[in-house]
Amino acid sequence: MGSDPRRLDGLRADEQVAARLVERATGATARAHDIGHRQGAYDVHLTYPGGRTAALEVTTHAGAVSRNGLVLLGRDRLSRRAIGRAGTSASPGGGPAPAADASRATSGTPPAKEIGPSDLPAGTALVARPADAALPADAALPNDAALAALPGAVSELLVEPHVARRAAKVAGAGRVDERHLFVGVAEGGLPPAVYHRLSAPLDALPADPPDVPDGLTHLWLTTEWRDSPLLGWDSSGGWAVYQV
Repeated sequence: MGSDPRRLDGLRADEQVAARLVERATGATARAHDIGHRQGAYDVHLTYPGGRTAALEVTTHAGAVSRNGLVLLGRDRLSRRAIGRAGTSASPGGGPAPAADASRATSGTPPAKEIGPSDLPAGTALVARPADAALPADAALPNDAALAALPGAVSELLVEPHVARRAAKVAGAGRVDERHLFVGVAEGGLPPAVYHRLSAPLDALPADPPDVPDGLTHLWLTTEWRDSPLLGWDSSGGWAVYQV
């Protein structure tokens, strides 16, 4: 991860938090890209320790019942230490690898770093749903049934007009090895059973992929639940989960 404290200057607060979460999950260094003469470009440029690069675009999606779309993330989201992941194999670009299997981890990836409130810009007081908030009755589906519905739900999320525009934008980025989309999802942004299932630790993840636009290699999802994991998908390794 980068040591330059100003490497994300010029990004919105939610973009900065998303960039730092992806740094934690992948070991890449994130830098602001959609700034200065590059206005309108993808949001964040990632560089892996091995030299591979990636484009990252950040957006949010909320249903009509949600308080707002700034769901990524209060300051406390970055104050918790990453504790690894469960799921699939590492991406060939030096991307995510299971913490429990060091032989498959990215070579040279540094350990997760404690990030505190001082690392974020002023005004990053975004929504975080209380961990003990009650779940509605319509969310009480078996865990496997909710997770089995995840690929289809995410496929539908990716055709929401503003999400689809961001996905197409980053999928067409040139001169990078990978193309990532990060979506912060609020209540109503996914079917209730899937959304509420993401408020708790995830066990076995689905094998089926979502339908993604050509060129998009990685997808990241998180919700406004305080203990929501960071859910990742990539075209070579499938689904993975990180508690970052």
